[in-house]
Amino acid sequence: MSTQQQTKKGGAAGWIITGVILVGIVLAIIAGEGGFDSSDNDTSVPPPTAQETADLAARLAEAEKAHGICYGWELSRSTYSTRPEDVVSMGSSRGAGVSARECDDWVILQVGVEYTSASSESEDSAAIDVDSSDSLTGKHPYSGDLERMGVTRDAALNDPAATTGLGVLSLPLLMVEEGAAHALPATPADAAQPTPIGRPGSDFVGNHTGALIALGIIGGIALLCLIIGLIIRKRGKEAR
Repeated sequence: MSTQQQTKKGGAAGWIITGVILVGIVLAIIAGEGGFDSSDNDTSVPPPTAQETADLAARLAEAEKAHGICYGWELSRSTYSTRPEDVVSMGSSRGAGVSARECDDWVILQVGVEYTSASSESEDSAAIDVDSSDSLTGKHPYSGDLERMGVTRDAALNDPAATTGLGVLSLPLLMVEEGAAHALPATPADAAQPTPIGRPGSDFVGNHTGALIALGIIGGIALLCLIIGLIIRKRGKEAR
């Protein structure tokens, strides 16, 4: 074998080894990001923060004072179960963690969200409903009324906490619209703005955009190295 052929063979091997190393790096990063996790990393339902629930309770307390009706919310990780262990956030005009059902007259927004794993044949699902005390049966708003306020199943899937917050704060307004309560006093223009609540739900791509872009670049370089190595090796064989 000539010195030139040995050089070409060594160069080809170098390119191939480099490509293999880069592929290994790509696989390691993907594994670290949970890319091989069939559960798509996280199927839990993110609840509002403690500050957010306290803010909701304070605003609902104003509505209760004006209407004499307790307003509350229940955010669950199930669209069909009413088990307490499935509730990830609950509160009312009486306080965060306090059920509106403790009052005589009450209206509660119920939001259920279920995220499925990547390997599941089922799709993510959400349910929105309104429950009330017997005294307000037929007088409270329904899911169709909430849809006009932007409180939809799609919105709940995208951001469960924010949708729950918007929905429960819409209840007093919709109760006035139904004629079951009187309008609240006007809020001063300089009043504090509502605290933004919630964060996106289970979205692997959205949560890992930067990592995926980096992986794409490294993967492309690795593939290029492998191709170059194979071409050099092929030419070396043809020259013999």
